[in-house]
Amino acid sequence: MTNIRNIFSRMAATALLLVPAVGATMLTGCSDDVDDEAFYTFTGHTVSSYIHEDGRFSIFASLLDETGIGGLLSTYGHYTLFAPTDESIRRYLSDNGMRLGDLTLDEKRELVYNHIVNSKGIDYTSDQFEEGALPESSMSDNYITVSFAADATGSGLVIYLNKNVPIIEKDIEVHNGVVHVVGNVIVPSKDFIADVIEQEGRFTIFAQALRATGLNRAMEPIRDESYVSPYPSGVVVRGENSFRVPTVKRYGYTLFAEPDNIMGLYGIHTLDELVTYAEQYYGTDDRGDYTSESNALHKFVAYHILDRQMSTNSFLYNGPCTVSSRMNERTEYYETMLTYRLMEIKAGNRINTLSDGRCVGLDEQLSNISAINGFAHSLTSMLVYDENNMVNDVLNKRIRFDFYNIPPELTNNNIRWQLADIQGENGYVIPNDFCSKHLSFSDETEITMWASNGWTNFEADELKLNGWYDFTLRMLPVPPGSYEVRIGYRQEAWRGIAQLFVDGEIQGIPRDLRIAGTDPQVGWLPDTDTPADSENDKAMRNRGYMKAPASIYTPQRGGVSLRAVNTCLRVIVGQFTWQEYGAHTLRGKNVYDPNQEFHGDYIEIIPVSQIEREDIY
Repeated sequence: MTNIRNIFSRMAATALLLVPAVGATMLTGCSDDVDDEAFYTFTGHTVSSYIHEDGRFSIFASLLDETGIGGLLSTYGHYTLFAPTDESIRRYLSDNGMRLGDLTLDEKRELVYNHIVNSKGIDYTSDQFEEGALPESSMSDNYITVSFAADATGSGLVIYLNKNVPIIEKDIEVHNGVVHVVGNVIVPSKDFIADVIEQEGRFTIFAQALRATGLNRAMEPIRDESYVSPYPSGVVVRGENSFRVPTVKRYGYTLFAEPDNIMGLYGIHTLDELVTYAEQYYGTDDRGDYTSESNALHKFVAYHILDRQMSTNSFLYNGPCTVSSRMNERTEYYETMLTYRLMEIKAGNRINTLSDGRCVGLDEQLSNISAINGFAHSLTSMLVYDENNMVNDVLNKRIRFDFYNIPPELTNNNIRWQLADIQGENGYVIPNDFCSKHLSFSDETEITMWASNGWTNFEADELKLNGWYDFTLRMLPVPPGSYEVRIGYRQEAWRGIAQLFVDGEIQGIPRDLRIAGTDPQVGWLPDTDTPADSENDKAMRNRGYMKAPASIYTPQRGGVSLRAVNTCLRVIVGQFTWQEYGAHTLRGKNVYDPNQEFHGDYIEIIPVSQIEREDIY
């Protein structure tokens, strides 16, 4: 993956939840009636003044004035503007048979919004760009993708946005953000994923399969029109703190697809030949009925789809919470639309990596094909859920996943990996029906979704629950077998006592999350790099605890791994034998005090057969 700088690169594939979709609703908050105290009072340019004073942008400046957005860009904030020149706007209008005066006010506003990222705390300078997409969406609620190509001399790089918009002058820093000059108008796709790969022209067989199975329609929802936020302002106040609340509920999708040339390497040149190939892995049930979930072609295509919108640089968390020696081992697991079947993605965008190093890769140059609600990515070999390889190799290991990994709504709605310490806010509150398929909780539960790179968390995120909480989380599905389930958390005096359940069955006595590792009930001792460390690990396991992983880094206490922190622990919930693929749930219930909280950082599921050979990472 081409990288200019990794800082800030792995926040969620995000969307600005406080900016509604383009249309009449976007009029709110974007007029010239801005609080006088919000304007800069010292000399020097803001984004707006720079555009108005530079003669290259007279058309865009007039659009800012007509739409009232110029006032917004004069205020305090972090605005990244990709400014189209007059020449590029004239060319865009001419190419599309339009005249500026014929555009409606909403169309002008949308054109302007397509070029602005209104960030909570970051100015996106070019040293933060990487192959993929910007971490935050534009004000029109569309992702801007980034790619690199050699310049005409072959000695430098040109940065492209959305594949065909070159940045011709970069990093013009102003008081409230940064301006990049672009040589074309940014026009986000308004097509669905199935349409964009069909139009691309190099995925003809896969595009046929997508439509034959009907799964193209499964990727068409954009938002849940039935969702009504209990806090229309997007903010809820608890005590002295305010928290954001999603005002809309968005859907998003990621499609992996083999181009025709890769299919050809496997002797596949027609849809019928793809069906024959798929039946080798998925059987012959409901042969000929491609819309059946039991059909081989349907399963083949379904395994290529994730129900969350992610560019190639947003599959993995890329923040400073992983020790440097383990960055290449970062791994995420996602459930595909082939129900209960996982896909593994490792650093370097390696999919389903076998122990001998073989994997399915991505062609970056033919990936990040953006659609109205997702991305399509090109594969370098055939992707299938090979039962033997997946069960006995790829998934036959400790599977660690963040609490936020599971509900796709947290990715699709700008909640996962959104750092409170950068944005200066206290995180999110979500209604109890927001992601109820994967995470549900009682009306008495006070939930907070919070994230910080300065705290001791895996992938920055943490789930905090107060009140008489009672929550149920649908864990990642694993193949049939015998497993041990653990929870990672950080002990604090303000934590509480929770009774844990798996699949509705009570698991032991309530767990006191206030007890530090040095308490005799836990028995944590610092590592000495001697055999005594292994003995201490065994003694802690006998008490139902483990030290935190050595692969997770915290800047606290001088910068150490979580394994060296006696307040960071894993509690062993229990061991279970699951006979078939299916959904398995973790439930936690407050049994102590509504003012004490539950802390959920990450979950581990490991085959019992792998426990003896497990490493400390």
